[in-house]
Amino acid sequence: MQNNKISFQVYTARKFKPYEDIFKFLSNAGINNIELFEIEPLYKIKELLKKYNLTALSSHVGFSLLENTQEVVDKLKILNIKYAIVPCPEPLPGIDFKDNFNKTEKEWNDFGKKLSSYIKFFEDSGLCLGYHNHAFEFNKLASGKMPIECILDQNENLKFEIDIGWTIAGNENPIYWIRKYANRIIACHLKDFYSNNVDFQNHQNQSAVGDGFIDWNSILFEIKKTNCRIFALEHDDPKDYKKYILKSLQNLNSVL
Repeated sequence: MQNNKISFQVYTARKFKPYEDIFKFLSNAGINNIELFEIEPLYKIKELLKKYNLTALSSHVGFSLLENTQEVVDKLKILNIKYAIVPCPEPLPGIDFKDNFNKTEKEWNDFGKKLSSYIKFFEDSGLCLGYHNHAFEFNKLASGKMPIECILDQNENLKFEIDIGWTIAGNENPIYWIRKYANRIIACHLKDFYSNNVDFQNHQNQSAVGDGFIDWNSILFEIKKTNCRIFALEHDDPKDYKKYILKSLQNLNSVL
């Protein structure tokens, strides 16, 4: 997989700001596109994208920010971003991140309906709205249904950014979900783990893509049959984001 086909989720390097250093390194590494996790400082990011010849086709957008829909859309358009992706339900203060996913089936359905209620506004503005999974959306509910289904099945126009690593961490086969939502997938996160016998929630067990146990040839072969446009490297807490990127790119050069 060529470097210029691979994107980078900037959340990976959030602890290594300023953005200028990050964007310069990405450009020099041969990466052309990035995925943002925040769009501020807006005009500084716009300036740096231009300076380092980078595009940002997508950005994560917090669920609560969608209440100011026009403002979000206007900012995304300034950056020429097409895909707004909600990364999770709105985190509540004072509780563990995973506890934000402890919802009943009705609560998941309600969340999916609320998220879907913004789709038309985005579509009318020439943009797309999607959702990104963690592992917790694959915890079966009492009925046997999974939260990811409660979310995505509310509206067929809600797009899907499938995080391969988190899907596996949810004890699911990503190929099944790629096929199930093939016409909805517009992006994926390439996340890997050293072993399938580790605590997936411990970020230090995440490896460079290709250094872990995930079969990327099979997964990328399948996902390339979909409408996926963004293949984004992501590590939740690398000790050295540069080494992570360079090793991942090196490994992916031999994949499809």
